[in-house]
Amino acid sequence: MTEKPNGATAARSAAGRPPGAGDAGPQGPDRAPVALAPALPFREIFRRFRPWVHPDRWWLPVCVVLLVAGSAGEVVSVWLFKDLVDNVLVPRRFSAFWPLAAAMIGIAVLGALLAYLGQYAATRVAERFLLRLRTAVVEHLHTLPPDTLRRRWHGDVVARLTTDIDQIEQLVASGLIQAATALITLVFFAGAAFLLSWPLALAAFAAAPLFWFTARRFGARIQRLSREARRCEGGVTAVVEESLANSALAHAYNQQGREVERVRRQGRALMDADLATARTALAYPALLNVLEVVGGLFVVGLGAFELTRDALTIGGLLAFAAFLTQLFGPAQELSGLVASFGAAGAGAERVAELLTTEPPVRDRPGARPLTGVRGRLSCEGVRASYPGRRDRPALRHVTFDVAPGQVLGVTGPSGGGKSTLAKLLVRFMEPERGAVRVDGTDLRDATAVSVRDAVTLLPQEPQMFHASVRDNIAYGRPDATAEEVERAAADADADAFVRALPQGYDTVLGEDGLQLSGGQARRIAVARAFLRGTPVLVLDEPTAGLDAQAAARVVEPLHRLMAGRTTVLITHDPALLRHADAVLEISADGVGHGVRPADRLGSAGTA
Repeated sequence: MTEKPNGATAARSAAGRPPGAGDAGPQGPDRAPVALAPALPFREIFRRFRPWVHPDRWWLPVCVVLLVAGSAGEVVSVWLFKDLVDNVLVPRRFSAFWPLAAAMIGIAVLGALLAYLGQYAATRVAERFLLRLRTAVVEHLHTLPPDTLRRRWHGDVVARLTTDIDQIEQLVASGLIQAATALITLVFFAGAAFLLSWPLALAAFAAAPLFWFTARRFGARIQRLSREARRCEGGVTAVVEESLANSALAHAYNQQGREVERVRRQGRALMDADLATARTALAYPALLNVLEVVGGLFVVGLGAFELTRDALTIGGLLAFAAFLTQLFGPAQELSGLVASFGAAGAGAERVAELLTTEPPVRDRPGARPLTGVRGRLSCEGVRASYPGRRDRPALRHVTFDVAPGQVLGVTGPSGGGKSTLAKLLVRFMEPERGAVRVDGTDLRDATAVSVRDAVTLLPQEPQMFHASVRDNIAYGRPDATAEEVERAAADADADAFVRALPQGYDTVLGEDGLQLSGGQARRIAVARAFLRGTPVLVLDEPTAGLDAQAAARVVEPLHRLMAGRTTVLITHDPALLRHADAVLEISADGVGHGVRPADRLGSAGTA
């Protein structure tokens, strides 16, 4: 028999779905896979995300000054245009044209340069903010144990790390610069308009309260609609990610059409939400355009009346009309920000929810790193359960003591809590009662980093990156030399098949180790553990899913790996249990039934 291809990808993806996250059939066609994030007021959003703008806080006013200076050049240009009309065109005095023309060109060039520098500086602030925030969110996610992340849709998390974070930047970085620039520009043009004709300026600004009221009403509605749109976008990403991950299962069961329909259904929900948002977001500037035209005509009519009274020159009226037009530009920019701020607020709520997800495992105050670990491992009356299931503990009354270098086999029916024990030993979770100790130290009194430096976990499914074989093995110790990587592969009986790959150790594996068989992927994982060389090992069903021949080729390197290391060997395989010094049996209800001597290959031992 030959080793079977690694077909566990679909099974892993299905097993990693959030509870209740079945396909669209069992859920019902209208049940969305992603919940709404808790609503937050804008003040709270600014407070939460301000720290990532803080390093560039002094660049924000610099950007505003540069952009406003560029806009101020337009004010000067319009005023010079007034002089051009009144002093050159009306009296037909062409000699005065050249000084005004030179001044206007100089102002235009300087204004363009300042605007360019301001826009580039604003873009730099925005990109640096995105880099810091996205990195911080990923860093926070990596403080959460795997179970916490697996309760979420991975596609939705990716959407929050991309689209939603991009929108937050509009709210707390470039959006602030745009808003401040537009407001100050409004003040400049308004001041110039008042200097030209205060009666016309008052008439033009009489509609300001109406503009403010309209912005408030539309902004609140746009944020509500954007919140639903962002939820639907997360749903689409989640369903697409899961559908593609399970493509092998869909092909095997002829369910491709069903997967397409799931994506279509979620996409339709997103389309409806986006269209609802667009109807409101597009109606706002359209309404403003009408108000601007009506207001402009009213002001021009008043200006014509002022001309009849000789209270205003033709150049002044044209300049005032230009100022009014320039006022509408910043007003429209502010109106556009109303829509983008609403969408950004919805995205900020989704990212804030990720950042406020508390890790269930935290170092105690005064926790110390484990040092000089010899490997004595013990559990004392351990009870453990998962969030929301405190009344049904996954483990109860688990007690054992393993001397350094010995092997404890752990067996029992599926679902009995064996993998929960593995999570306790690497502090992915903590016991409700009792204690897990290494060399007599309660793991809760040690830093989680030092615990994981001392304990290597080989999970049931070997996890591979889309990277070279060398990089996948060296993930256990990134500073390892090429010779050390190859020696670890040889110890894991992987060197021969790796060298037979097209580029040997530089062969890039597909996602989840697609180019490897199940047994080969296990041996790469064993090589990774060899390279890491920790004093304590936790092996979770290391031969599960392999045929007899593939399992036999994994057992021998596993035996070498366990030699001299304290090992907890979780397995259903009687042949593997014979490598243990003692066996802990866990029943279906998670109860530990004490430790018995194992049926050794050679002499019996105790733990």
